[in-house]
Amino acid sequence: KQWYQRRVRGAVEEIDESIKYVVVSYDPYFNHTKLTQAYLYISENNAEFISPDTDNFFSVSPTRKIPGSLSVQAGLTAVLGKKPTIMGKPDPFLFELIQKEHGKIDVSKTIMIGDNYSTDMAFGFNCGMSTGLVLTGNTKSEDVLKFERQPDFVLEGLGNLAEKE
Repeated sequence: KQWYQRRVRGAVEEIDESIKYVVVSYDPYFNHTKLTQAYLYISENNAEFISPDTDNFFSVSPTRKIPGSLSVQAGLTAVLGKKPTIMGKPDPFLFELIQKEHGKIDVSKTIMIGDNYSTDMAFGFNCGMSTGLVLTGNTKSEDVLKFERQPDFVLEGLGNLAEKE
């Protein structure tokens, strides 16, 4: 019991009742103490469980991926029994917020460009805009034909965008 108290003391000693939101995303320093703190704020303080994205991987080189935000969300989702509210890609919430702030955006003249099919292209599809998949990140050319819905453009890199005019 003493070992446990030392290991999580900072996480459980004091719960700040003013904390109303827990935002969970990629964190290279994620650990059990942070997981415990987030769990306690959500379960005991009724803080809102939020995440900006659902990226399962981030590419750090052409041949290597590392776990993304989804891996951090998974621990909390498992112990809480609920998923976070997604406030970014692929949910259209962010697009609606931008339109609220800056006025209606003509989606027929808008393109979502990104390198992750499951977040970037899904965001474009969900918002009704054209999509351009750049093969510089998580999605590779051999993956494209497997998708049920194809992006409007597939580019080797952003430098190829001018060729698609």
